[in-house]
Amino acid sequence: MTYSEIGDSDLNDEDLQDSDFDWLANLYNSHGAINHPSELHGLMIGELVGKLRRTAGDWVSQVLGHMGVEELNTERQANVAEDLIRLYNKTSDTIEKDSSSFSLLLPDDEYELSERIDSLAVWVRGFLEGLAIASGEALAKVDEDLQEILKDFVEICQIDSRVSPGEEGEKELFEISEYVRIGVLNLYAEFNPPSGGDTPDVITNSEPTLH
Repeated sequence: MTYSEIGDSDLNDEDLQDSDFDWLANLYNSHGAINHPSELHGLMIGELVGKLRRTAGDWVSQVLGHMGVEELNTERQANVAEDLIRLYNKTSDTIEKDSSSFSLLLPDDEYELSERIDSLAVWVRGFLEGLAIASGEALAKVDEDLQEILKDFVEICQIDSRVSPGEEGEKELFEISEYVRIGVLNLYAEFNPPSGGDTPDVITNSEPTLH
């Protein structure tokens, strides 16, 4: 199953909570989007990590630009702009207030392993782009541990999706996805220290193994 095969559906509270990827993929499909929905989520998170908070209008404009369209199609989803804004706010609240619940917006295990690997690669690519937009030269000033994470992220963008199916491939994908998730939280802690000014210690993070 690929994300392009998902049928259109309206978004309700349960959908937004349980299947953000499927909903966003449906939206992208219905608009003939030129980019991948996971990349958009990575872009959003990268900007949030870099302390860039978009207004509702800016966010919707960013989505339109990422999809490569001029306006939202409201024939099947009348409240699509509001739903996109709600997705943004929920994502922002999660990484800011409940980082333990933070996750990457990726296809679940009903999708082919190769597509899930591709989706992870484009998520990371979007994240690096968003972080660069939001942080600019500040990226060069982070400590060695975080510089190493950023270098690893660049390599992850080049992951070869042609891996053998099975438990080993699934294990490697899980490990690298978790590496990315923890790496993002470490970068968030660097750029968004508590009000007291102290930056939390870097979370222990093993190196990725998926090639």
